[in-house]
Amino acid sequence: MRLNHMGLMPALFALALAAPSHAQATAPRDTAAASVSGYSSDSTAFVVGKSVHLRSTKTFIGVIRAVDDDHAFPAHRFPRARMKAVLIQRRDGPLGWVPVEGITRIYVVK
Repeated sequence: MRLNHMGLMPALFALALAAPSHAQATAPRDTAAASVSGYSSDSTAFVVGKSVHLRSTKTFIGVIRAVDDDHAFPAHRFPRARMKAVLIQRRDGPLGWVPVEGITRIYVVK
């Protein structure tokens, strides 16, 4: 069986137009579910005094002790050298700065 390239191109083009783009396919955040459970994944909710939990299992990680709007991070390990960050005191004791950018992929606060 030999494929006709001229007949294949219009079919692929029509298929591409019918497929939703990635921007359209993303679902909006369900803020009602977050408020009912008491957990928030909004990056603005990461403030001093909030308890930090793993997003997947809701395991308690620690408490936010400080917020720095312009914290210095090693440039070779982070996307930018200076970013907004929170200081989390982990439940086993150590303190660690975590950048707020992308924090909601891993953690939620309550």
